[in-house]
Amino acid sequence: MTNFKIDKIEQINLEVFGGCNLACPMCPQGLEGGREKEFKKSMNEDLFKSIIDQAIPLGLKFVNLSGSGEPLLNKNFEKYCSYLREKGIISMINTNGLLLTKEKFENLCIAGLDVIKVSCMGWDKESYAHFMSVDNYDNMRKTLAECLEILKEKKYNTMLQTNHLIQDYDKKDYQLQKYMDNWINYLNIKGEVWLVHNWSGVYDENATLATGADQGDISHSRHEKYEKRDRRSCGRPLANVIEIRAGGLEKHRGAVVPCPNVLGQDSKAVLGHLDENSLAEIINGEKYVDLRKKHIEGDFDEIDYCKNCDHLIDVPESLVWTNIDKRKYGGSRVSFIDYVGAIENFENK
Repeated sequence: MTNFKIDKIEQINLEVFGGCNLACPMCPQGLEGGREKEFKKSMNEDLFKSIIDQAIPLGLKFVNLSGSGEPLLNKNFEKYCSYLREKGIISMINTNGLLLTKEKFENLCIAGLDVIKVSCMGWDKESYAHFMSVDNYDNMRKTLAECLEILKEKKYNTMLQTNHLIQDYDKKDYQLQKYMDNWINYLNIKGEVWLVHNWSGVYDENATLATGADQGDISHSRHEKYEKRDRRSCGRPLANVIEIRAGGLEKHRGAVVPCPNVLGQDSKAVLGHLDENSLAEIINGEKYVDLRKKHIEGDFDEIDYCKNCDHLIDVPESLVWTNIDKRKYGGSRVSFIDYVGAIENFENK
């Protein structure tokens, strides 16, 4: 009989701020009405330290401080980086870069942040303005160049990378080449390029977006192109990786959810609150155990926030390009934990 519990946590995606200072059209934060208000809160210092301290005895090694909001909006962010460094934990963020300056970047390096991944959604000035919802293309390239120069001069151990989502599958090669020319080769920087996903079905129901100019309308789902492939577990509920939101239902904070892709329907996916229960109680609680069981048995249609997610479709080509060492399809962006391997581990229990 399969044991659907876990006894180790190696990585936490710990959202420190639930809101965002942009309204990008390919993100549920940018939909009309934005993210659910209850989940736009800030992670306070006491709860942050409590979560880290609870996770360390369970094997914590990596923390992504991003979640689905903009982490640099948290006023205590540099304190959190320093705390993780003191505990010997590798840290990273995904940021839209709007608040990033060369001075801010150096402060983050000094605080001990290990990886800074900047979302540069757009292959040229026009597409960047559309998908990032701000005219910041020239300034962003200038800032990143200054940050890379700081790393070169002062030898900080922080890694700076970019991230891009291909918005139109039929024009993948064109977008990739332009992105390489205008970001990767222009800056001589590490990065990764992915096919856009559908945020657990939120975009299948809510959005068909125009890229402007001559790009036409596009769909935000891999389903259209790969729907004939069999569904299988994405592996996220089965891995030693936990997703924690800054906010939570009603007045709660520290909601545990299955993965970052439930953004837009967080309230449906809450597995527990860390301001109410311990981490150990939640990860092996009834809701989490039932979720793992359904994933192993393939009962995806019984999970409202999973049933329409295109991560249930195996699409290795969704990782279009990367020059980041060890980065691969099916693995965590922080720790390179293998989600597919997690499926096999549970199936062999």
